[in-house]
Amino acid sequence: MLMWTNQAPQTDSPMVSQNTGPAPPQLFTLENCTSSSRIRAFLRLSRIATDDTIRQHLNEIKPGSCNSYFRTKIAPQWKARQELIQYCESRGAELRHETDQQGSSAQKPDFDLTLDPYVLKEYQRKLESQYSVCQTIENWVENEKGVESIIREQTSNVLNDKCYFNDWMAEFKRLNSQ
Repeated sequence: MLMWTNQAPQTDSPMVSQNTGPAPPQLFTLENCTSSSRIRAFLRLSRIATDDTIRQHLNEIKPGSCNSYFRTKIAPQWKARQELIQYCESRGAELRHETDQQGSSAQKPDFDLTLDPYVLKEYQRKLESQYSVCQTIENWVENEKGVESIIREQTSNVLNDKCYFNDWMAEFKRLNSQ
């Protein structure tokens, strides 16, 4: 009766390392978007490995190496986190659209209440549950986007303190467009 399900392949725990690189592919599932603890763990560890410890890392490099450090260490982590957040944002939008379509009067199934007087109530309960899942995804995605914005701003400020002034956000966008 209801169109979408919360199915995703069961995987082992994602490997989250201190190395830079893309997010583990196991994280890109609907299940991880609806129950975001694994994704949030990756985001937290990625932030710890790069942004939270940037002062210590910058003390170990020469000021002339800032661009290289940004390109090889910071930007890949920013991109990995951005891709995960965007993936869940798009999955949340898809689920919202599907749920809206299911809830529209044109898509509602024709129930025979004489056979089962509770079928309509059950359908409405499942629809409300789907809307709740959509809202959960949308809420944590917006929260993480806000956190990313703050962290990137702080990281840019630290880079500007240690290195020379550069528009690190523009540099990140430029690197992502290549």
